Amino acid sequence: MLACTMQFVHSRVIVFLSGVWYDTPVFWRNRRVVSSRRKNAMFSRHAHRKKIALTLLPAMLVAVVLLLLALSVTARPAHAASAATHVDVMTFNTDISPASLRYLTDSINTAESDGAQALVIQINTPGGDIASMESMKVAELNSKVPIISYVSPTGGFAASAGAFVTLAAQLAAMAPGTTIGASSPVTSTGGDIGSTEKAKIESVLVSDMTSIQNGYHRMGLDPAIKMITNAASYTDQQAFDQGIIDQRASSLNDLLSQVNNKTVTFTSGQMTTLHTAGASIQNINTSLVDSLYSLLLDPNVIFLLFIVAMVGIFVEISHPGAILPGVTGAIALILFLFAAGSISPNWAGLALMVLAFILLILDLKLTTHGVLTVGAVVSLIFGALLFFNSGGPYQGPQVNTTLVFSTAAVVGLLGFYIVTMVIRTRRKPVNTGREGMIGANAIALTPLAPEGRVDYGGEDWAAVLDDPEMSVDPGSEVRIVSVEGLHLRVAPAFNRLSNSTPTYTQG
Repeated sequence: MLACTMQFVHSRVIVFLSGVWYDTPVFWRNRRVVSSRRKNAMFSRHAHRKKIALTLLPAMLVAVVLLLLALSVTARPAHAASAATHVDVMTFNTDISPASLRYLTDSINTAESDGAQALVIQINTPGGDIASMESMKVAELNSKVPIISYVSPTGGFAASAGAFVTLAAQLAAMAPGTTIGASSPVTSTGGDIGSTEKAKIESVLVSDMTSIQNGYHRMGLDPAIKMITNAASYTDQQAFDQGIIDQRASSLNDLLSQVNNKTVTFTSGQMTTLHTAGASIQNINTSLVDSLYSLLLDPNVIFLLFIVAMVGIFVEISHPGAILPGVTGAIALILFLFAAGSISPNWAGLALMVLAFILLILDLKLTTHGVLTVGAVVSLIFGALLFFNSGGPYQGPQVNTTLVFSTAAVVGLLGFYIVTMVIRTRRKPVNTGREGMIGANAIALTPLAPEGRVDYGGEDWAAVLDDPEMSVDPGSEVRIVSVEGLHLRVAPAFNRLSNSTPTYTQG
């Protein structure tokens, strides 16, 4: 059933695209001039398709809005409440970002609602966005269900902001062969920041770390602070021996056995005893909505969404009536704005990217022979590189520079091509309407001696020979010399189809 449905949808899309292709302007397809009846039929079909497209457009935009609403609320289905003792487990092995925060808060809500003994966060992360890390820390500290962080598997690490997420849990544990630390603030590209700004950020982070370690009565405050001030890193054994973490466990089951009957204290002062020995494990996987949300927040995807939006709208403006590029561009623009609003962009970079789009439109209208297109490419490159670089603390992955330069080159070539086509079209003589009829051939319906009737494009026209001393027999081909009101002035023409000359006589 699904295969049949997809095949049907595919066939409908092909039909629609075919219709859009055959209705393109003359500078896109060098079509011969058609008769008025054919034009009317073509325009009727085009109007019908355009009506259908405009009917579908609101539905498509509503679908996008509903998708964004789904991304804005918690869409993860909760586990069914279980009478048996169980522990919920989430696996976090990506950069810390708004998507990570969503995953954590959804998991905490699920664990609280299904009565889990605890929520285990399996962590393996290089760090990420400080703003998202702070929100994740707050969510852990205020959780109503005990949270156990577990740095795993062997070879994994909780670096940079990941160390805070690990230690903010009521119980922090590490697997053998794992590492924690290197939490010094850096720029978005991983480099050093200015001394004044670094001192401010370190002061806040040290206060956070002090509050966390003292709040959970852990002894390893000084070595934990060195992870921030000296970028210190510790193995699982070192972290345990110095009191930075609470447990070392070779596996998840080993961890649950070790913390069984252990009493944990929440920030509110409430205490609870864990009963995790033999507890069943319920994995909380990322939902489709979470995966899509995470995909939309990828810098490369955000950049490509802007490019698709820019190219789609640009093509629609330069090629009115195509519908599909405009609809695609509008959807991409909405998704771009949603994704950009979920991160901390550099607004100067966004301004440069928008300027690139404006320059492309101006080059199309002003016909500067590509000068503004060059400016658009330069503006796009600098804008994209600045857009994901706010100049503050580490912001997670950056846009791929190779992608930026290659995409800018493609956009530039596309802009040059469209501008060139527009210039050529403007320089072409008019070949439609009455001007387009001149030089075309018609068929004599009656004898022309010198007046009579001819057929042009399926229509009956009154005609008169340009040379009144000549005559043409019915069925012969004549060439239109001029259009005078509702009459055609014609002359004998060579028959291109039969490779013979028309039958005419000279009086």
